[in-house]
Amino acid sequence: MVFHPTKLLLLYAKISPLLFLMPPCATQLLFNYSDFSGTNAKNIVLTGNATFLGPFIQLTPDAPDNWGRATYLETMRLWNEETEDLVSFTTTFSFIISSEGKANYSDGLTFFLASPGFPSPKPTDGAGLGLVSRIQLGDWKLLAQNKFVAVEFDTFRNDAWDPPAPVREPVVININSIRFQKSTAWYTKTKEDRTYSATISYNSSTQILNVTFTGFNSDNTPMQQHLSSRVNLRQTLPALVEFGFSSSTGLISELHVLCSWSFESGLQKSARPYKNEAEGSMRKLVAGLILAGCILINGSGSFVF
Repeated sequence: MVFHPTKLLLLYAKISPLLFLMPPCATQLLFNYSDFSGTNAKNIVLTGNATFLGPFIQLTPDAPDNWGRATYLETMRLWNEETEDLVSFTTTFSFIISSEGKANYSDGLTFFLASPGFPSPKPTDGAGLGLVSRIQLGDWKLLAQNKFVAVEFDTFRNDAWDPPAPVREPVVININSIRFQKSTAWYTKTKEDRTYSATISYNSSTQILNVTFTGFNSDNTPMQQHLSSRVNLRQTLPALVEFGFSSSTGLISELHVLCSWSFESGLQKSARPYKNEAEGSMRKLVAGLILAGCILINGSGSFVF
């Protein structure tokens, strides 16, 4: 079979501008860190009082007025601005929250997705679990410019925004606010050095954010607890987000340690793949022309123009 290089280059020159009209390919983000030693640590950005502690990440020490974050090095494309395709993802992680025997402790840990460059909590306090301070919670302009969705593993009840008593330690889904919107009681053993695990998944088709996490029965045996909520992340967050973990302590404290972390995402097609019918028709035409140009080969194997 004989090909004509000159004609092949001419064909490429004709169709290559059309390739830019095609929708971008879906991308997948995938990693699995059983610990944070070696090269794994290079992909994690620590801020605040967070530090690497052997194979783990200590988000905060057991000391008052600390905050820490551990975020993935790269941002994630949560949804496609052109096609409006929305991402589905699943993340699993293990962590330790321990008061090291103290009866009084605070404040907890979150997994969050947020606007890139999300500001630090200023001034430092335990109220916002390393995301925002009490003062920032009242700054509507700041919150409007910096969006976040967080799953909160809370160990200290604040009367102003947490679920009412007798719940002391809830798991909460927060949307651009620390005020609880969907929550359930969390059966913890915070005074003991227990390791907890959690899996958070988001289905872009159903828009359900689902959380499965470790709790403990009264006889100290582990149990699986659940929380879910419908959240339209396309309307709630920007197309690109940073994501990871945050924690804080206030006037009283506890230890927060991240032990492992896995994450997997991939784009799914939205119900409306194009912004309008004309755009969809044009892209289908372009795809057809490209395909036709690639298969128009004469009997000798050379391209026909």
